Amino acid sequence: MAFFGDFKKALLVTAGFLLLVPAGALQAQEESKETELYRLDYERFTKIKALSEPRARCDGFYEFLKDRPNSKLVKNAQAEYLVILEGFHRAKQLDALEQLSDRLIRLFPKVGETYYFYGAALNEAKKYPEAMDALAKCYLLKNPASQRARSFLEYVYKSQNKGSLAGLDAVIQKARAELYKG
Repeated sequence: MAFFGDFKKALLVTAGFLLLVPAGALQAQEESKETELYRLDYERFTKIKALSEPRARCDGFYEFLKDRPNSKLVKNAQAEYLVILEGFHRAKQLDALEQLSDRLIRLFPKVGETYYFYGAALNEAKKYPEAMDALAKCYLLKNPASQRARSFLEYVYKSQNKGSLAGLDAVIQKARAELYKG
């Protein structure tokens, strides 16, 4: 009789174990889908990074960011994009800098450094109000270029206002309202 009692227990334990196995397999399958997606993103990212022409790399990273805004590699792609913008800035390729900065701002309006490059390009194009707006937004978004943007903003503002900073706060407040509306 004891044998049948132990057999029943073993059968119940086995049945319970068999019910748990499919749940574990399903979880493992979910993890592998996530891993596969990351692998595909990583392969795409490395192919883009390997492109030798900066404009083509920028276009590739933009498409990646547009297609995969929730990828684990978004921050990496944004950083690479900003490095390319820095190259255009140093090379004084201001038309490309303005265009490429503008489109990243439209896609990710809270990436502050992009506003710095956009403001620099607009300043060179003598579009001073727009440049000041972009530099104010860079300053407000608190990023590595914030202090540099504030100094540049003051420089541009003074150049347009006879050396005075009176009214600069209004420019910053307008930019704040645009950034944080809604």
